[in-house]
Amino acid sequence: MIHTNLEEDGVLLAAIDMPGRTMNVFSFELMDALDALMARVEDDEAVRAVVLTSGKASFLAGADLVMVKGFCAEARSATHEAMFERCGRLGRQFVRLEASAKPWVAAVNGLAMGGGLELAMACRERLVADDPRIQLGLPEIRWGLLPGAGGTQRMPRLLGFERGLEMLLSGRSMAPAEAVTSGLFAEAVPGDKLLDAARARARALMGQAHDPARKFAHLGQADVPAYSEDTARALARQHGVDAETFDRYPAYSSIIDSVLKGARQPLAEATATEMNEFLRLMFSPVAGRMVRTLFLERLRAERELAPPPGAQLTSVRHGAFGAGRQSWVQALARVKKLDVAEDASLPADTLVLNGSHHVLARVLGDEVHAAAQETVAVLAPAGPYGRVMEIVGQGDGEAASLLAALAQRLWALPWPSGGQASELRALAGQDLPAQAALALAWVARSGAGEPAFYDVAACLAGVSPGWSGGPLAWFWDEQAQVALDTRARANLEAVRPRLARDFA
Repeated sequence: MIHTNLEEDGVLLAAIDMPGRTMNVFSFELMDALDALMARVEDDEAVRAVVLTSGKASFLAGADLVMVKGFCAEARSATHEAMFERCGRLGRQFVRLEASAKPWVAAVNGLAMGGGLELAMACRERLVADDPRIQLGLPEIRWGLLPGAGGTQRMPRLLGFERGLEMLLSGRSMAPAEAVTSGLFAEAVPGDKLLDAARARARALMGQAHDPARKFAHLGQADVPAYSEDTARALARQHGVDAETFDRYPAYSSIIDSVLKGARQPLAEATATEMNEFLRLMFSPVAGRMVRTLFLERLRAERELAPPPGAQLTSVRHGAFGAGRQSWVQALARVKKLDVAEDASLPADTLVLNGSHHVLARVLGDEVHAAAQETVAVLAPAGPYGRVMEIVGQGDGEAASLLAALAQRLWALPWPSGGQASELRALAGQDLPAQAALALAWVARSGAGEPAFYDVAACLAGVSPGWSGGPLAWFWDEQAQVALDTRARANLEAVRPRLARDFA
């Protein structure tokens, strides 16, 4: 998991390189490896400092969300004490690493998100490769979580309260230049000089004890107000979070509460404060639904709904688009390395793929009923979690494959709803109980696709709120409180085994 090389000057170069993965992520196995590495650093007198980097093109992408999904499932029956011990392990590791008498210097050679950035922030100093494509951030809010390994405590101490809270509540990322000017990283250096610069920093720190006042520019946190629920709500409003969103997405209050309650505490104590807020999310169903639908099932949908290998899209011709369908114009204009052109001889709002496959182009607000042998592509607006293209109708199968290829070029999920009308439009504007009844009917229909993908499409299209995880995930958690009519109850019993497979 972590390859090491002890150099003559006492600098231990440690490169995280998880086998069989394209990116490093924090798993139980990597935490075991980190424990072993810290024990070696503490016990080996020949080791005087550590440079921590990655053996992959990215540094570390964050926590293994399959593991986080497991935490959400365990929380249904586990005690608070058991969950605190299990979920808080990584945060305790970072407290131990940070307090080490032997300095750790992070040499971040690529993307560092979530737990990856938390690991870097625990190091005595941080350097990053000077590449504007590198992203550094704590995106956990996007999945209804908070960064639970010290992120809500170190970020405000490094950046200051206002900027740190903005990063935590937005989940946005920084490029290296901003990370340096903000004080998150000490220096951005050319990639081929990164390790040498980190070694020099490590040598300069040898023999110096950890000094929180030197590490954290905002250690005193005099600008952090005392905690109260009213203060938390006021801060949320200042950062653009309205009252309904604040109530529906508990991660907002948990993040703000962590920052306020943990302010001015020693890091070990503040990390425990943060973990108690993290566990509040684990014991809520919202985080589990968001992690499952918006990350794990979305990734599975992207793999399984991808166009077949032989679907090679070479050209797109289109007629003029009406005023209500300008999103197609904007989306197609951003496609690179594809022959796209308007053809005045084609009917309005029509696509022709590879010169012969005709498709009707519609948007989510349109009434869509595909006639026999017709294929309709319904483009939903881009939302906070992505975009979806619904493929409606039982027409040309090759056209559907080419549409899937086009959707990928538009950074949209291709979702074949399988019926003759737009399922997403039917959901739009309905409350969740009504959406659940429609979703149950869809799953019960012969030939219907994966229930979890229905939720993914609904959330990406913005017709179901992210906190719900989609109508089926929400219904599975809340079914005891949802009244169904006779037909919906029959549909539920017919599809219960499939739902239990995905959501239990």
